[in-house]
Amino acid sequence: MAVLKNNTLGDIVVLNTHHVFGRNQFTANTHIQENDVSKSHATIFWKCGIWYIKDHSRNGTLINGKYITHTTVKLSKGDTVQYGRSNTTKWEMVDDDTPSCYLKSLTYENKILSLSSCLELCNEEDPEITFYCTQDMKWKAEKGGKTIELFQGITLEFNNEEWMFIENSSLDETIDYRQIIDRAYFVFTLSADEENSHIKIVMNELELDLGTRVHNYLLLTLARQRLSDANLGYVFDDQGWVSLTDLTIDLTKEFGKEIDIYYVNLQIHRLRKFLIKLEPYGYLFSNVIERKNGKIRFVHRYFKIIKEGQAIGEILSV
Repeated sequence: MAVLKNNTLGDIVVLNTHHVFGRNQFTANTHIQENDVSKSHATIFWKCGIWYIKDHSRNGTLINGKYITHTTVKLSKGDTVQYGRSNTTKWEMVDDDTPSCYLKSLTYENKILSLSSCLELCNEEDPEITFYCTQDMKWKAEKGGKTIELFQGITLEFNNEEWMFIENSSLDETIDYRQIIDRAYFVFTLSADEENSHIKIVMNELELDLGTRVHNYLLLTLARQRLSDANLGYVFDDQGWVSLTDLTIDLTKEFGKEIDIYYVNLQIHRLRKFLIKLEPYGYLFSNVIERKNGKIRFVHRYFKIIKEGQAIGEILSV
């Protein structure tokens, strides 16, 4: 996400994809009350991977100390923008990343969190909340085994603070990312004894390596259920659902030790956290496990299971 900081006042602003600065408190995203600032002074907007500022004021806008009037220029990290004579109207662009959804603290002023950094606040062994992005680019949270749909203005409590979810995604980015998701498939590579499973996500020329991890077996088990249901002719929406209770029984037999629902939820949390941090597109697949009424499933449409160099099962087309 892109951030402007007012070094005089100490205020910070997270830029919307289309963000108006001005004196009209009812129409401006960021209200500036000085009289020499126009009601709708300038707009900062995101287009084709670049931030721009367009001046539409009566007095002009200072960009890095130089005036622009009724024109549009690019903005990048380190640039300064000043809307009036007073230094209180001067802002520095301290981050020029892609616009993204975030959380705003209602407990502390000027405190914001990207959804990926929220995971760092959680106790790894007893995670309070997990955030992930669905395949239609909607954010959700899991708390106490329940799924919470995130929408503009919804409030959440975690880490002894109250937070508000701010919807701030770019439509252009959503379209591009949808294409990435639709063309990707998971590859499960099993050892001969199936004691180890390696997972990667293939997207044209790019591969995301998930490595060999404990939660891989959980994903593999769910993918196999999807495959079994598909072979039985189930439609996609009905494929792959496994109750958490049945899953813990199966995993207990497989691992030779008692596995409970807490353990399964912990592995799901660790998987989502790993994917959200996996550059560059891992977070797009952080919803790979879907929940519904005490059941879960592997939800990504396409995958292949390989053992000893041979594909032993796959779904690579609808």
